[in-house]
Amino acid sequence: MRALRLLSAVIFLFLVWMLWGGLYKTPVLQLGIASCILVVWLTLRMNTAGGELPRLVLLWRMPLYWAWLAGQMVISNIQVLRLVLGPRAALSPRLVEVQAQAASKFARTLLGNSITLTPGTLTINIDGNTITAHCLTDASARGLEGGAMARRVARVDPD
Repeated sequence: MRALRLLSAVIFLFLVWMLWGGLYKTPVLQLGIASCILVVWLTLRMNTAGGELPRLVLLWRMPLYWAWLAGQMVISNIQVLRLVLGPRAALSPRLVEVQAQAASKFARTLLGNSITLTPGTLTINIDGNTITAHCLTDASARGLEGGAMARRVARVDPD
């Protein structure tokens, strides 16, 4: 089972590498697969995954989450654009604490990174299951406190 997880991690990394690379010549593809194998090996050697290996269920759950996150990023970009071009009084920065609904390191990292990727919000600290984030407006703070993103991450996480 461990070998299958390692192989799926290498394959998934390689597919992402190919998607972003755009150059499909044999020497480049060979270097790409070698770099993906090296990344998985280094991750295991450094024990940075905390014993968590990629699960096959992520292969179909992550693309759905990425699509949703991309939509959220577009919406947030428009909101930030309105803030920048509009009156300064619309800014109401504040800190919020979000509770991660999934307890794995993967889920907490995914939630923290998703918050930071969304324009107008920034993850400041992760302490246990509590994530502290900075928001530019009350609306974005209420959105994070509502927990929609945390619930989506919990659905992605297979644990």
